[in-house]
Amino acid sequence: MQELTNVDILKNKVDTIPQYYILDYLKQNLNINEFKIYLVNRNNIKVVDKNNDSLYFSCEDNTREITYQDEIKEYVKEFEL
Repeated sequence: MQELTNVDILKNKVDTIPQYYILDYLKQNLNINEFKIYLVNRNNIKVVDKNNDSLYFSCEDNTREITYQDEIKEYVKEFEL
C-alpha cells in the first residue's frame, strides 16, 4: 500500500486508470487535504480520516462507477474459454 503525497494527488500520479477515476471522484467530492489517501491495488484506494476511520473506494471496470465500502472489495474476473 502506497500513500499518496499532496504532489502525487495534485499531479494525479497513480498506477492505473481505475485509480485515476477514483482519485478524480475524490477530488471532486471531498476536501482531500483532510485525508490520507493510499493506493491499495489496481481498482481500490483507501481513504483514512483524522480519527483513523477508513473507507475503500472502488472503480468498476465496465461502468467506471465509483463505490465505497468499509472492507476492501476483491474483484474476480471470470474468463470464458
